[in-house]
Amino acid sequence: MLKKLFLVSILSVSTLFAFQIDEKLDATTVEELGLTKHKVYILDFFASWCVSCKIELPLISNLNNQINQKKYKIIGIDVDKDLDKGKAFVEKLQLNFDIYYDNKSQLISKFNPIGVPAIYYIKDLKIQKVIYGAVHNIDKKIAEDIKKLGEL
Repeated sequence: MLKKLFLVSILSVSTLFAFQIDEKLDATTVEELGLTKHKVYILDFFASWCVSCKIELPLISNLNNQINQKKYKIIGIDVDKDLDKGKAFVEKLQLNFDIYYDNKSQLISKFNPIGVPAIYYIKDLKIQKVIYGAVHNIDKKIAEDIKKLGEL
């Protein structure tokens, strides 16, 4: 019981230092990712070792062909420590959206997701919603979500 309580405490404290829903991103993150206030962004944290990511990323890539890119932008954030491994993974999947290679863990430490895949929706430079873990038909889920965000 004490171990469980300790683990829950650590997880709770670690999320205190992460971006939260309704929180505006800091200027450094906005600049690093090239974000503007006039788009809805879908940030997808992934890694080559993530089994769910291998399934979801091609679906997200297909979705990228269908969305209005003047209103929405998908940015993949590869968190592999080995930059070459990350680049090879992206190339193998032939992803067609922008990729930010976070091999030095600068971005993932700011967002601090509980795992990958992790998807963050950003509108007006604020986090609107977060999805952690694998989602069946993630492309359809993202399409539904961004449609709602675009109407806000």
